[in-house]
Amino acid sequence: MKNLLKFYLFLTAFLLAVNCVKAQDATIPKKEANFDLALGMGENSSFSYALSWNQSHGMFSSNKFRLGYGLRFSGFTGSELNYITAPADLTGDEATIDTLLISNPHTLGLSALINLQYQLSSKFKIGFNIDAIGLGFGSTSDGRFISSENTGQYPEMVKASPSSFNLLLVGDRDLGQLKSEFYVAYALSEKTWLRGGMDMTFTEYTTNQELTNANDRFRYKPVLVFLAVSYNPFN
Repeated sequence: MKNLLKFYLFLTAFLLAVNCVKAQDATIPKKEANFDLALGMGENSSFSYALSWNQSHGMFSSNKFRLGYGLRFSGFTGSELNYITAPADLTGDEATIDTLLISNPHTLGLSALINLQYQLSSKFKIGFNIDAIGLGFGSTSDGRFISSENTGQYPEMVKASPSSFNLLLVGDRDLGQLKSEFYVAYALSEKTWLRGGMDMTFTEYTTNQELTNANDRFRYKPVLVFLAVSYNPFN
């Protein structure tokens, strides 16, 4: 929450600065495509990375509001992370939320993404993107199952693997690994943009057996700060 507040303060200050900049207007293309490399960092040695391709299309006569789509390969790692009960029908009650402690998680995802963007000037733009549907994968890890209801009928140590299917359903109904970014971007050149902002890479593990409340899915929802470079070779 503190990281998110810092980002909103940063974004407000950034937009105020942009309003003070008298950048020369330039023709904004109707369609453009770029390749993007992003790296993020957060608490508990959390680290995210992503390589993506996306294409955007200008809307209305100005082309400043842009709608885009693409494909993103992403990864997430951390240290001693508590993954909590994931299914939406269980997260509404604290009594049905359990914990799976994974010492060294590493999850991967390959998903189609949606991108919304607004170009403030020839030098600045803001945007949001999110994974919509795809595949999750990664190595199997040992997890420590923590539950007040476990009186011996469930093992304390279980095997867990990254959930294999990613699907955006909004909130706790989401499945698998889904990455989203809120960002501001600055044009370093005609072809290259520098992006920065908040990265939320929600990751999920599925255990090799059902545990309390017939649940086998556990999710971790970090907030990270990221930087990225976007390059448009076709511009």
